[in-house]
Amino acid sequence: MSKQAIVVEHEREARSQRETNQGNLLFNAIFDAAQTGLLILDTATQQIMDVNPLAASTLGQDIDDLLGEQVHTCLPSGRQTNCPFHQMEPEGSSGTLDLLHSDQSLVPVMFSTTLLQDEFSNLMVFSFLDISGRVAAENQLLESRDKLQEAHTQLKEHKDRIVQSEKLASIGQLAAGVAHEINNPVGYVTSNLGTISEYIDSMKAIIVLYRELAALPIDDKENKAVLQKAIAELEEEEDLDFILEDTDNVMSESMEGVHRVAEIVQNLKSFAREDSDARGPHNINDGIEAMIKMVWNELKYSCEIVREFGSVPVVQCHKGQINQVIMNILVNASHAMPESGGTITVGTSVQNGQLEISIADNGSGIPEDVLSKIFDPFFTTKDVGKGTGLGLSISHGIIFDHEGTIEVDSEVGKGTNFRIYLPLGETSSENPDDELIG
Repeated sequence: MSKQAIVVEHEREARSQRETNQGNLLFNAIFDAAQTGLLILDTATQQIMDVNPLAASTLGQDIDDLLGEQVHTCLPSGRQTNCPFHQMEPEGSSGTLDLLHSDQSLVPVMFSTTLLQDEFSNLMVFSFLDISGRVAAENQLLESRDKLQEAHTQLKEHKDRIVQSEKLASIGQLAAGVAHEINNPVGYVTSNLGTISEYIDSMKAIIVLYRELAALPIDDKENKAVLQKAIAELEEEEDLDFILEDTDNVMSESMEGVHRVAEIVQNLKSFAREDSDARGPHNINDGIEAMIKMVWNELKYSCEIVREFGSVPVVQCHKGQINQVIMNILVNASHAMPESGGTITVGTSVQNGQLEISIADNGSGIPEDVLSKIFDPFFTTKDVGKGTGLGLSISHGIIFDHEGTIEVDSEVGKGTNFRIYLPLGETSSENPDDELIG
């Protein structure tokens, strides 16, 4: 080899060495500066061949202490089998794993493995990222979610209790009127029972004479004549024909009174019972009619009721809660009536795929500066002891829970119109003709 060739070869080897050294320096710089923990493992011996600073720091050990150690010393006891270090697929593996810190605590990591195989060695790069912060955040998030769910449950229970309390408060405010409504039929039923008792006494006296007459011998004409005269006089005195005719009327009136009392009590039970979880099909027209009857004593002296019920389908709802909304608005409307009396118009219809309930009055109306506050909790313009300030607020919440809306228009001196919209949803009847009520 010529001298010039030797010089060229020497320069080539030097350049190659420089490039190798630069490559090693670059690799070491990248290896040490990596933001993930890196372990270089010998797959044959399971020894740690190299460790970067972040890996050693994450495991709480010095680099020198880890070099040459079995990789399983980085795993908690009982988890040294079926670990990623045994999975030698060419494409590697990834997932999450707990590593063992020097203080024996567990360090959750997200890892991936890469095999480096050549004719001289079988190496694996095990890279991992400490996700303790993420796991802690997830646990905190789960804990917060559980607390939020618990708070939501408590809030719902509290809300249900408030709704129920408002129902009972409404009944308390209407108690005198309800008692009056019950006393009326009870009064004439009691009077009719006295009349029927008198009728029975008269008929018993006549029956006794008829029995005496029937018991006489056939040939005892003298005593028969006496009894027949006595019967005729008693029938005329007691007006038996009138008794026989009037008994049917008295009984009919009494039955009507009993049914009226039963209806009032049933409406009270239906309204007052707690049914926060009892959704079902409800005939809105029937519900409105029941509420009108229940608060009739509040209405009859101050206003006339005009019914404009349309043919509307039944809706899935909390019957007692929707009735409570209707009752609140009816009572408020009656309180807004002028002394000379007014009119409340109650209507139902289907508008844009929703069931509309309209309750309009021609009362005093609501001032504009008050209108924006009427759904606020505890806001009331009534005198102390005549309102809780929760009626309309609860009504708004009930309609919102039913995925509906409640709107109000009012003008001072002309009246107020509440409109409630409820989603129709699915009806319970299979026959479309049976779904409409009117």
